Amino acid sequence: MKKSLLAPVGFFTHMNIRGKLLISYFILIFFPLALLTTISYKNVSSDYEKQILHSADQSFDQAYTFLNYKVNTLIKASDVIYFNADVQTILARKKEEFENDYVQQNIDRLKLENFLSSFQNSEDVYRASLYVPGWFMYAAQNFNFYDKDSFSHTQSYQRLMASKDKVNWLPPHTITNNSSSLDPVQVISLLRKIRNTEQTTEYIGMIELSILKENIEAMIQKANITYDGVVYIQNSHGDIVSCSNLQNLNRIDPNTELIKGLQNNDTTWNNAAFGNSDYVIKARAIENTDWTMVTAIPYTEIYSQSIRIRDLMLVLMLVCGLISYGLAYFITGATVKRIQLLRKKMRLVQEGFLNVEVNSKIHDEIGDLTDSFNHMVKRIKLLVDEQYQNGKEIKNLELKALQAQINPHFLYNTLEMINWKAIDNDVPEIAVISQSLAKFYKLSLNKGKDIVSLEDELDHIRIYVKIQNLRFDDKIKLAIDIDPDLYSCAILKLILQPIVENAIIHGIREYRDKEKGSITITGYPDKHDLVLIVKDDGVGMPQDKAEEILANGNPADEVHGYGVRNINHRIKLCYGQEYGLTYRSSPGNGTRVEIRIPAIHPSK
Repeated sequence: MKKSLLAPVGFFTHMNIRGKLLISYFILIFFPLALLTTISYKNVSSDYEKQILHSADQSFDQAYTFLNYKVNTLIKASDVIYFNADVQTILARKKEEFENDYVQQNIDRLKLENFLSSFQNSEDVYRASLYVPGWFMYAAQNFNFYDKDSFSHTQSYQRLMASKDKVNWLPPHTITNNSSSLDPVQVISLLRKIRNTEQTTEYIGMIELSILKENIEAMIQKANITYDGVVYIQNSHGDIVSCSNLQNLNRIDPNTELIKGLQNNDTTWNNAAFGNSDYVIKARAIENTDWTMVTAIPYTEIYSQSIRIRDLMLVLMLVCGLISYGLAYFITGATVKRIQLLRKKMRLVQEGFLNVEVNSKIHDEIGDLTDSFNHMVKRIKLLVDEQYQNGKEIKNLELKALQAQINPHFLYNTLEMINWKAIDNDVPEIAVISQSLAKFYKLSLNKGKDIVSLEDELDHIRIYVKIQNLRFDDKIKLAIDIDPDLYSCAILKLILQPIVENAIIHGIREYRDKEKGSITITGYPDKHDLVLIVKDDGVGMPQDKAEEILANGNPADEVHGYGVRNINHRIKLCYGQEYGLTYRSSPGNGTRVEIRIPAIHPSK
């Protein structure tokens, strides 16, 4: 626990000065603004919730009154039709007396049509229809008249006959239009049984009064005062009679059981959860129907206005914070800018760049540090230059010492060989040996110059191997595979001969199972570099021992190991640390030496 508390403290302690100041500004600016935003949001949310629920109450009551009026209008119209003498008389006619009396039936039809049409002259009743016995000649008209016998097989008929209510209400369905085009329209219908007033146990027909669904929906839509909320009417079977927004209705998936529990408490709003959202809902049963009018408003919309205010305050808080941070950044920048510049220059010196100087025109504490830094860098640079010159002179002296000795053992052995050849054989090879030896030393000394062409260096190697073959009976095969275009490249002299000599003496000669050995020299350009590779098929060595040659010399032969290490140091001194030798070897697979130097063409 203590460590977890100390971690932020330690982080803050080691933070830069500007970071500490900005954190202080954050605490002093954003904390009060966040507190103010929270308090304002809570107050506004409470007030806005009361306002929106009050408005929703008024709209709900207005729509409820309208629906009651429509329902009562249809019921009163059904009363008039029910007790009409002509309707009672015509529907009570006997089949055996009037089935074939088409004249009387036609008169009856006209009389009923005129009577029903009188109800279809307002927005209250869109269609007035009767279900008549199937033997009536106009029973299949399907406009003002329908076949009662065919209707008796439907679920709506079964519900009507089983109901003890005065009227039943059909869910929304489609009928043909009153106009000549007969376009289908959506209606909501009242259905009522007609008893014979003279014989009350006999049902002689049914009344269907329809009202346009769009008239109901128009009022329902006006009752919905929110964007994501919904007002809808649902019957006792769970059918949706009308709704203000079908998409919003699908989100809440109406629950009839929940609505039944709210019908008796129609003056208050209740909380309910639909899906992943919370709603406030209100429900009220519509008299003389099995309908329930419901309005549901999501909490997110109730708080939308307060959320907008909250978002505005957050934006203002962010703007104020950014402006304050900008000012703080500018003010602190004037103080820490020079420190950051000094730190940046120090890091450059740490990485090895000594051509660094910091300009300072202000003579305060930071100015004193800057002057001291500049003096220190100049002193370091002077010391490094002196060390470099001393090192270069030492290496040149070592090279001259190496050139002076040019392997006396090799010279002695060669002269001895010439001597024995002269004694044992009277052959012209002696002249060849003498000429080769003379040319070898001529190329080695090169009039004291350190830079030669790649072509001269390769000629030097060819002569050297030729002399060695005279000594070892042509047991060494030399192959050179380098593009002649690279022959003009300028290189340090004597960087191949010590490597080839190591390959012969420590590689090929020590391979007892092989009579002959080969040395291959290849080269190729690599971007701005020249890569030379000397590869032999000698005994090889472990990789760690190969790497030790460049690090500590070859313990087996200090003279040759010193020569290879000297080559590597000369290349790095002349061209840079990224250049030099790389050894690759393994026992029985020979040795591969890679030489990387810059590709320098004197003519370019």
